Amino acid sequence: MHKTKGSLDRTGLAPVKRVAHRLRSGMKVPAALLLAVAIGLAGAAGGVLPAAYAAVSVPKLDNVRVALFIDTGKYVSPAAAVTLSADAGMQLGLRGAAGVKPVHQASSKTPVRVYADGYYAQLPETGDVTAARSQAQKLKAGGTAAGVVQRVKRGKSAYRAYVGPFATKEAAASAAAGQSGAAVSGPLRWSAGSFAGEAEANAQAVALSQAGFDADVALTEAGYAVFVGEAADSVALQALKAQIAAALPTVALAPVDAAQSYVLKRSELDMGAPNAGGPLAAFAFGGGAKLWAAAADAQGGVTVRERFERAYRGGIEVSRFNGKLAVVNELPFEQYLVSVLGSEMSKAWPLEALKAQAVAARTYALKQGVKYQIANVTDTTTDQAYKGVAGEFAAAQQAVQATQGEVIVDKNGLISPLYYSNAGGMTAAPTEVWGNEVAYLKSQKSPDEGAQAGKKVWYRIVLPNGNTGYIHSDYARATGQKNPAGLPYYESTATGVGVRPAPYVDNTTNPTAFKVDIGDQFVVIDQEVESNAYSWMRGPYNAAKVKEKLGASYTGGALSRLEVSKRGVSGRALEVTANGQPLKAAYPDSLRTLLGGLPSTRFDIEETGRYTILGAGGATRSQTSASQQVVVTGSGGTGKQTDDEQLFMINAQGKVRLVTQDPQFIFKGTGYGHGLGMSQWGAKGYAELGYDYQKILLTYYTDVSIQKAAP
Repeated sequence: MHKTKGSLDRTGLAPVKRVAHRLRSGMKVPAALLLAVAIGLAGAAGGVLPAAYAAVSVPKLDNVRVALFIDTGKYVSPAAAVTLSADAGMQLGLRGAAGVKPVHQASSKTPVRVYADGYYAQLPETGDVTAARSQAQKLKAGGTAAGVVQRVKRGKSAYRAYVGPFATKEAAASAAAGQSGAAVSGPLRWSAGSFAGEAEANAQAVALSQAGFDADVALTEAGYAVFVGEAADSVALQALKAQIAAALPTVALAPVDAAQSYVLKRSELDMGAPNAGGPLAAFAFGGGAKLWAAAADAQGGVTVRERFERAYRGGIEVSRFNGKLAVVNELPFEQYLVSVLGSEMSKAWPLEALKAQAVAARTYALKQGVKYQIANVTDTTTDQAYKGVAGEFAAAQQAVQATQGEVIVDKNGLISPLYYSNAGGMTAAPTEVWGNEVAYLKSQKSPDEGAQAGKKVWYRIVLPNGNTGYIHSDYARATGQKNPAGLPYYESTATGVGVRPAPYVDNTTNPTAFKVDIGDQFVVIDQEVESNAYSWMRGPYNAAKVKEKLGASYTGGALSRLEVSKRGVSGRALEVTANGQPLKAAYPDSLRTLLGGLPSTRFDIEETGRYTILGAGGATRSQTSASQQVVVTGSGGTGKQTDDEQLFMINAQGKVRLVTQDPQFIFKGTGYGHGLGMSQWGAKGYAELGYDYQKILLTYYTDVSIQKAAP
């Protein structure tokens, strides 16, 4: 729940308007259902909302389709194959207009591999399973999609490692060029007969395999068949026909229609298992085939190994879309919402906050229509976080049931109820995010402080060698001594304690700068609460690093100044200048990305390369790294110029500040997310203040109504 919700652009609601246009233009969507029962018509300020709000309509959605892997061109979540299983067993079938035709029955927790047929870069065949597995593991380690097909040819086991599948022969050839001895194979095959049942088809496939050919049992819409060969072009296909005719002259071959839907059943090694086990059943599908996987237990879920080993209610549809593998979870809409709540909020949070999230999530999903052409939403925070069965808990189920069918509308119908983790005390106005107004979104106070409750303090320390950073307060204790400036000495209480640039743990963005051991002493010059969704710190970043982050948005020379030059009504940055030059940002919220992925735009910038010296009589002098050297005067009154790379200055209030010759920039802010609409931590705060879910929603979304669809 800590990530930004929704894909924002400068037009604000343009994606939503496009969906509405598709609905009006006759796209096939669930039938509209007239909303009849208005709930909580009193707004946050006690005003009565227009009665006309009760006359709007909303599409009814019984089942929702959630894209786990898909490539629409604009949204890309790739996968070459998926490995499916279910605790109580799983049924795999060919899905069509007439229903689902059974393909395979998997036993309890037994994995099944599924992928779209295509072109492959195949390594030479071997009878050594260990060698084949090793080849595939090396290919996987290089970042390619790899597998091992296992066959029985001429009575002996044969293994062939492959890379793919690829959509084109050229792509497979490029992959083969980097592997010694690799050749390109493809989806062009001959049909060696049609059969009434799988057993008869399997007997024919065995006969062809005994003669040394690659043969697979295929299920088509017409029934069972045997497909032989894996040719990449027509020349190879004709050569294969001649070889089969010479070896098995009684076998009648017919060309396979490339447009027909089919599923090939194979045996492969399980390269994704912890010990690289196997074999497992594998299915390659072609044409317009759609495979449907459902748990044998109606209350169970299908696990998708490649999607963080998550299990999903309903079923998993695997198909080809835009030439790529598409994996979609289809399940009852209200059941989906239960998981969204558990993926977005904590089960320890108040029920009224969960109810508010349920109504917002329901409205958001319905507003999307068929956003991804074959799916309504994705499982990521591009839309709403959705973790399948793992996201479910009892209070989420209760919240969804208590608000069943309830949505948020204004006079135009469903609103787009954006939400996010934390407003940092004040929600954003749309002009601070997109640069334009949205009637039902206003800037207002939000009780978000709960996100930092219980967070520990981190001390900013300086070692005798000048190293500085933050240490968790659990690993430092006061010695009772102070240095000549009156700053306290602390010491480490453990060995190998990491000291980080900023006060939080993230080994990727905020790795350990250095370590201290038990008994090591240091001066504490400041302290901060551990960065959290409410208040945070990022940096320090040197000038070169910041300039690198800015890219084409800043075209000046060496960076020495970075300032927030304009702010919106909530205090969020509308403009940031670098050396006085405004950064080129598509819209205000994109400043977060330009500056390296800041949690929000409600921030201040602390510079270490600039400071102001207050002299006698109130005179001031601004100092930068390019200014004249600082003269340090000791207790004896003698002055000495210093060329130290960093200095620690203390003001009249005893506040210490780090000053560096090379400019560095520290970002300190509040809030996590774009700030538009409902703050999830704020919803929790309001619930703890006694607000019910309706009042929470009508506080964050103004001039709207909560309505329930008529049965």
